[in-house]
Amino acid sequence: MEPEKNQDPEKKKENTPKKTESWIEKTEEFIDETAERIHSSDTYKKADQSVEKVTKKLFRQAGKLWGKSERYFKNRNNEDRKPQ
Repeated sequence: MEPEKNQDPEKKKENTPKKTESWIEKTEEFIDETAERIHSSDTYKKADQSVEKVTKKLFRQAGKLWGKSERYFKNRNNEDRKPQ
């Protein structure tokens, strides 16, 4: 009986890396499949469109403020240069 017990831990040591690799591969496949399903879902597409719309709006507002600040500083510099 004792020799059988000694052989079991060796088998477990050999099988553990194989099992670990198998689990890793299965997990990676599951993650890839799930990510693909999420990416192709309508909810994801709607969220993407919503984020794009908000980003465009934000950059338009930033552009308006940029233009206002440029005009302000140009006018300020012109007033400083005028002789009094």
